[in-house]
Amino acid sequence: MTDWIALQARAADLYDEVLPAVTDWDAPSPCQSWTARQVLAHVVDEQLWVPGLLAGGTVDEVAEDLEGPLRRLGEMSGPDLVAEWRGVRAPVSAAWRGTPDDDDVNLSYGSAPVAHYLAQQTFDLAVHAWDIAASQGRDLPWGDELERAVLEFVRADLASDPAPDLFDPPVSGFDGPGVPARHTALALTGRDPSRWQGRPSE
Repeated sequence: MTDWIALQARAADLYDEVLPAVTDWDAPSPCQSWTARQVLAHVVDEQLWVPGLLAGGTVDEVAEDLEGPLRRLGEMSGPDLVAEWRGVRAPVSAAWRGTPDDDDVNLSYGSAPVAHYLAQQTFDLAVHAWDIAASQGRDLPWGDELERAVLEFVRADLASDPAPDLFDPPVSGFDGPGVPARHTALALTGRDPSRWQGRPSE
């Protein structure tokens, strides 16, 4: 059985590796038209919601509480966002550990099991850590267990509903023998690992 709590911690650990390596916060990333700074702003934004939603708040209630902090994210520099990430990481981890995975959580698209939200957020962390690394011309391995779990999540929850408003169309050529699970998962979200791997930061 997949230990998503441990995998969420592993995905969060990726930022210890990638954030100190960022030298250009305005560099384009594989995430649609976002820069490295905008990717991290999104990551912090998503994390800020977690404790309130897991505590039983509705989307509207948590949004009201976060109105000021979320607005300020758009004005922050990359280093300021790094500090925000470091500040929110521990409370988020504690919230995950303290919430039964068979509870329900109120999300923008309705009620969902906490286990689904945890997997979705772990996927989000892993993919966006890679986005930031790629924006700097670096690769970012996830580790075998995280790769397999994220790919399983993508195939089960995203491949049948591509969410064109969130992802570019899947990139072909990354779903065969010998292809790393991470590359397959990234390609299913519209990212081309071969285009970004080893790409020099501009």
